[in-house]
Amino acid sequence: MRKKLVYRLALIAILAALSCVLRIAFVDFPNVKPITAMFFCLCLMDWTLGFNCNHGTNYAFDWNSAGFSPIVFGQIFVYAIIIAFFKAIGKLTKNVFVLSISAGFLAFVFGALIDVLSGLMYGFGTGGYIAYWIAGLPFDTAHAISTLIFYPIVIMILGRIKALQ
Repeated sequence: MRKKLVYRLALIAILAALSCVLRIAFVDFPNVKPITAMFFCLCLMDWTLGFNCNHGTNYAFDWNSAGFSPIVFGQIFVYAIIIAFFKAIGKLTKNVFVLSISAGFLAFVFGALIDVLSGLMYGFGTGGYIAYWIAGLPFDTAHAISTLIFYPIVIMILGRIKALQ
């Protein structure tokens, strides 16, 4: 029991660190990051693994970058929502193509929901939110497309971890 807990904590820490490194590696490409695909793949293995890796990544990266922002709690909350939806889709199908399309769509939804939270936090109002959302569409689209592309690659790599458990 204790050995399995230590293995699990180490796995979460390593995956969160890997996610932070991947965010830094892709910093030149705004919103092109494989970590959303990684969270989705992990949630298919185990809900808590994907969720805890999301927590660890957001806390570690935001503490070590520009400083801790209140939007981090929004990111964790929104990631939990889209991860839950992806987990439900994953129970319905195991088709990688369908899951890739779903991952891309949910990454796009992530951007829209983060925009809603930002609008509420900064008091944009309805008109301001729409303008803010439209201005962010290219970034949301880049995030969605990159997640769609990265998902099959990440699921192939992380599938080996499942074999280790």
